[in-house]
Parts: sequence; structure tokens; C-alpha cells
Amino acid sequence: MKICLLTDGITPYVTGGMQRHSFNLCNELLKQGNELTLVHCVYGKSELPKKEEVKKLFENSKHLTVYSLRFPESSGMPGHYIKESYQYSLSITSLLKEQLPLFDLIYVKGFSGWDLLQQKKKGKLKTGPVLVNFHGLEMFQEPASFSERLKAYLLKSPVKWNLNQADYCISYGGKITSLLNSIGIPSKKILVLPGAIGDSTLLEKRRLPFNSKFLFVGRYERRKGIEELMQVVTSMPDLEISFVGAIPPSKKIKRSNVHYYGEVKDLSALNKILDEHTFLISPSHSEGMPNVILEGMSRGLIPLATRVGAVEELVNDSNGFLFEPKSIQAIRATIESAILLNDSALLERSSNSINKIHSNFTWSQIISQTLENFQRVVEKP
Repeated sequence: MKICLLTDGITPYVTGGMQRHSFNLCNELLKQGNELTLVHCVYGKSELPKKEEVKKLFENSKHLTVYSLRFPESSGMPGHYIKESYQYSLSITSLLKEQLPLFDLIYVKGFSGWDLLQQKKKGKLKTGPVLVNFHGLEMFQEPASFSERLKAYLLKSPVKWNLNQADYCISYGGKITSLLNSIGIPSKKILVLPGAIGDSTLLEKRRLPFNSKFLFVGRYERRKGIEELMQVVTSMPDLEISFVGAIPPSKKIKRSNVHYYGEVKDLSALNKILDEHTFLISPSHSEGMPNVILEGMSRGLIPLATRVGAVEELVNDSNGFLFEPKSIQAIRATIESAILLNDSALLERSSNSINKIHSNFTWSQIISQTLENFQRVVEKP
């Protein structure tokens, strides 16, 4: 199949769950022998990578064509990201205009296909099916603050427009599908394609002894619930917890049992850190299907997570703990419950985490589902 993947960045050039998913999706499609054209971008003053440098990251890259762009920058005024995203989509259409009608299918991350969809709507461009993935649809979930509410308000209209113009919309399942339905996307236009983990990173069983060490992986971002988590950590002086991600120095809690690894881009290094902990905590106010929970579960960690997005597709009381977002009391109570688990209960939940990934969320399974769906929409009259 000849596929075009339009993204707003890939790992390792851009950090984030969406970017890691884009990289993995591209890699798995190539492994299956598909002919793939990838458009990705870098931000700020980051060096624009050479095509051969990017291709070396992927398996079976002889079938890969790469275009590396720089994401536009404008003023820091409210709504600047929307303007920049539209400009980015314009540059993509201009770059690929002659090629776009030749692809069997175009997979779009975020706003990357905005102008392409406009051109199709006006009848100026004919292409195969266009699939759009806005991941967690966070702008339609409960915002974390007034500023987040304003950002969400500005994003809602253009996101809805892009989703409505798409031939199909991608959902991770769970509440993401419900959100798509609630904003007017009919079920027949929704393809449920969960996130996944590489088969090689999945443990058969937890090898290291259990402890009471907790781990948070993510950006210092309001919607990640890290501010509430920090308040809980401050109030629990004996809690041993680690943070992976760029935490501002002024926000760090200076205690010997609070550890900071900084930003970790290498997956093998991240797996080593995961293996040193027993619990993974994700107190987000809004999410899609977090890669960090998939990754943690694949290493046998016991997740403590909020009931948002598609998280409940991964976490339940058989393998972890669920709690309501935005609640300091709920975070603390859940941590206290986790600490009380005996070794037998820890082993059971850890094993259930691994088994759930093994049964439902490996890339070998998800890429098969993905290609079946792609074939179906391509062949649909």
C-alpha cells in the first residue's frame, strides 16, 4: 500500500507521546512492506535533520521517503499555535501537491492536513481517503485551569472542522470514541486503533523485587496533574518517588527520597528506570491513550491513573488503580492504598499489567488491525 503520513513531529526530534506514536506507526508500516512518505517537523532552533539521518532510524527504510520541515513560528499571542499549524499545513500541501493524488491513503496527525482538507472540499484536489487523528482530543476534555480553558475554546472550532472534513477519524477507544460522537462524528466514520508497545520491550514477567517506589513520566504541564501530585509529595515526607521529564528547578522538592532523571529520550534507558520502580502514577486531567502507561505496564509496573480519555481501556482494579482527576485527596488516598498491597497482590497486578499488553496492545497485533482497516477504507466505493 502507498501511504502518506503527515505529522507534527517524530521521536527523537520532538518529545511527546504523539510523536513517539508517529515514529512507531511509521516503523511498523515499513516493516510490513508498505511504501511510505513521511512528512515531519522540528521546532524552534533545532537543527533540521538530513533525510538519510532520519531514514537510518527506521527498519526497511528503502521504502521510505522523508521530508523534514521546520514548524512555523509567529508571535506569542493567544491562538498563535492555530495560525502556525495552518501555515505548516500550507507548506505540506505546497510540497506534496503533485504527489497527494497518488497515495492510496493519507494519515494525518493533528492539523497537518488542514489545507489539504480545504483543497479537497473546494474540489481543487482529489486524493484517496484522508484519516485524521487528534489523539486525546484534550480540548474537549475538562480543562485544568482558566488559561487551559481559553486554549481549548480557541482550538475546538478548527479541530471540529478538520474532523468533519476527514473521510475517517482515528480513536484510541473508550471515552475518545464518545468524545468524537459528542462533537458530531458518526460512528461509521470512526476507526478505533489503540496505541501499542513494541513486542521486544515487553517482559514475560517482572524480574526485579517489588518496592514502594513511585514514578511519574511526563512534561511539567498543567493538564498532567503534576501540580496536584507535587502537593501530595510535599505532604508525604516518607514517599519515595522519581520524576522523568524536564522539571523546572524552582518546582523540585529537595528531599533525598525524591529523585529527578530529567528528560530521557532513549527507550532502553527509560525501560531501565521503569524496572527500578513498582508503581507508575499518571494524575492527568485529560489524556488520549498515554504511551507512558503502555510502556509502564509492559515492564510490569502497577499504574495509578485518572479516569480520562482511553485510560480505562488499559487500567482497572485487576492491574492498577483508577481515581478521579483534579483531586489531591484522591491522589493521596490511591497512593496510600497502593503502598498497603502485600507481595502476592503486587505480583498479581504486575502480571495482569504485562498480560493485558501481551493480549491486546503489542504493535504486531495493532499493526494488523490498522492495515485491515486501511485496506477496508481504501477498497470502499
